[in-house]
Amino acid sequence: MARTSPAKVRVKGISQVCLVVKDIQKTMESYWNILGIGPWDVYAWEVPLVYERTYHGKPAWAREKIALAQVGAVQLELCQPIDGDSVYQDFLMEHGEGFHHVNFLVDDVDETVKILVKEGFSSLQSARFGDNGAYNYMDMRPLHTIWEVVHGESINAEPACYP
Repeated sequence: MARTSPAKVRVKGISQVCLVVKDIQKTMESYWNILGIGPWDVYAWEVPLVYERTYHGKPAWAREKIALAQVGAVQLELCQPIDGDSVYQDFLMEHGEGFHHVNFLVDDVDETVKILVKEGFSSLQSARFGDNGAYNYMDMRPLHTIWEVVHGESINAEPACYP
């Protein structure tokens, strides 16, 4: 018998998982040297690349450094908060380093967020990036993690690389 989920949003695939870290360089080196994960594309995640940022629904400014590496079909992201209020800094203060969020791609971030808000979930942080990218971190406590709704697979910036 086929089962049909009552879900209003259907995740077709997990595209990324993220770890929040205190020292992104040391963490990249460890992943490269211990598990062979890399190479890493490293970005300064700040204005002008990241814009229209909100934090708990209010305009916000912050800076992070992120590193991205592909591991099979899933991207691994490392995020080091640098300055300003962010969900990453909140996580470090509350939990220390570790697993932060899962992301999935959608055609329309704003529409997906509207559906999730109607279902009782709240936005923690959002922004736009690159030419047409957008993300929104949703507080989905019953799922035991933050889910990041994302549109736009290209960052449209030249990364630094490690190694």
